[in-house]
Amino acid sequence: MRFLDALYAKLAGRPLALCDANDVDGIASAALFLRRHPNGVVVLAYPTDVQRGRWIKWFRWDFVADLPCPGKAELRADHHKTNKPCAAKEFYDPEAPASAVLALKALGLSGDPIAEEIAEAARQTDTADIRDAAVRDLDLAVRYAAYGEKLAVARALAKAGLKAVHEPGIAQLVERGRRLAALVDKIAEAIPPERILAIYSPVKLPISYRSLAIALQKKGAIYVNIFVRLGRRSYRLYCGADRNSEYDCTAIATALGGGGHKYAAGAVVKAPLLDPEQPLRRFLELASPERLYVLGQCPKINTPCVEVRYDEKGVQTSGEATSAGLTL
Repeated sequence: MRFLDALYAKLAGRPLALCDANDVDGIASAALFLRRHPNGVVVLAYPTDVQRGRWIKWFRWDFVADLPCPGKAELRADHHKTNKPCAAKEFYDPEAPASAVLALKALGLSGDPIAEEIAEAARQTDTADIRDAAVRDLDLAVRYAAYGEKLAVARALAKAGLKAVHEPGIAQLVERGRRLAALVDKIAEAIPPERILAIYSPVKLPISYRSLAIALQKKGAIYVNIFVRLGRRSYRLYCGADRNSEYDCTAIATALGGGGHKYAAGAVVKAPLLDPEQPLRRFLELASPERLYVLGQCPKINTPCVEVRYDEKGVQTSGEATSAGLTL
């Protein structure tokens, strides 16, 4: 679908954008592009898609936002420390609060009230400084949306700004987001408020792990690493660090093949064919936690492990740290 969308844009002579699919910042950047180019075509992707996907490098993109450079780009707006500039015209500032703030200037939309509102929503969500109820609803809608739903949100934002969250289709996404956010809160409540936390999810739950990291930071954690098993050989890291702490999330993220910011970074990791547990061992080596909180059953590791279990009573911790006998 994404390849065909990009091919169609090129054949039809329509402006083509590549934006991050991860969060509000990427979707807001896509919305700004569509506000500037109502006939434009947006393709959403994740950083690993750009780094590893061959077909993305076949195209010359008119606009790229919140992603590593795909190789051939006319204009790019980005604020990630680990993404190096390469477009013909760059709006790149690692100190900027959000890529959409840079996209606002890059696309010549400064002074447009709706565009300014979209960029501010990205700033609030990307800095975990949400003050506006409509921005909170937008964040809930985007975090749990599928690909097509995210494109629909971007189009609606481009036309109506934050008023779009009240449209029936997006309001349904907001309500779903609220239900799943309640589960995040329950999990965060079950994990003790320690300053440094390492968490492992042996299966991917229908939650936002970035939201879980933020919730734990609000409880007092200054450095949170969440490692999620996506499949037999694939894993994903979510890291969050207090902006004023000595911790730098890009250190563990880049060691695992990813990147991001000092205060928020991530990585997608692929295990060797014959050693599917290798990324977990590597994660524990890099994070060096005193104990590992597991959202489910503890794996066979030497690190002391505390299980956070689910049953008909909800989410609860076992309250015991145990260690299995396999040597890492």
